[in-house]
Amino acid sequence: MTADKKIMRNTQTLKGNMSAINDKIQQTLKPNGGVSDQPVTDKGQNEQEILDKAKEKFFAEGGKVKKTNPASSGRKRTSKRTTGKNKGKKNAPTVGGRKPILSAWKMLNIKIGQKLGWFDKPGVFCPKTEIEVLDDVTMKLKVSYGKKTTTTDGLMRAELFLRKIKKLPISINKKTGREQADGWHKIGIEGKDGKNVTIHSIYAATPIKTLYDRRGY
Repeated sequence: MTADKKIMRNTQTLKGNMSAINDKIQQTLKPNGGVSDQPVTDKGQNEQEILDKAKEKFFAEGGKVKKTNPASSGRKRTSKRTTGKNKGKKNAPTVGGRKPILSAWKMLNIKIGQKLGWFDKPGVFCPKTEIEVLDDVTMKLKVSYGKKTTTTDGLMRAELFLRKIKKLPISINKKTGREQADGWHKIGIEGKDGKNVTIHSIYAATPIKTLYDRRGY
């Protein structure tokens, strides 16, 4: 046998083996075990067909899908009500919240030049003590007792000044060791009815909304 015939014979044998292998592959891929004449479909397409059949079976058996709102985080939102005047404004005060710190005389509708008094005893002002409002956008005061006068930035320092001059006891903060006073129980103003009232009582009687409105922020 010549070399050319051997090569031709080996080639034919190889082709036959390849054909048999291909038939086995096609039988394996076909669901019923036969040889399929259709090309093998894409893997993703097969998976989608399986998913569609599963859905049909699920709904046929009475299955139901619960709808959810993707925009909802599941947390309850707390709303803050604002005062009518400041509604919609950034950092608007909330209704029913805590009162703001007294930081300006205008919050109590007390004007520049207003004379205040020092309570020697409930309802009675000291005749030797003079207190005058110097600025209504702050708590600045001019305080005088006899020949001694000073300017303070608020009620607390005014009370401490007068206590030292009058040689009255001064409370000490146990944590800080510093002198302390509130001022608005010892300093007051003459009311419309002629009765002397404390600054604290005026503040306590003023609505929260009014305090914020007069303060301006």
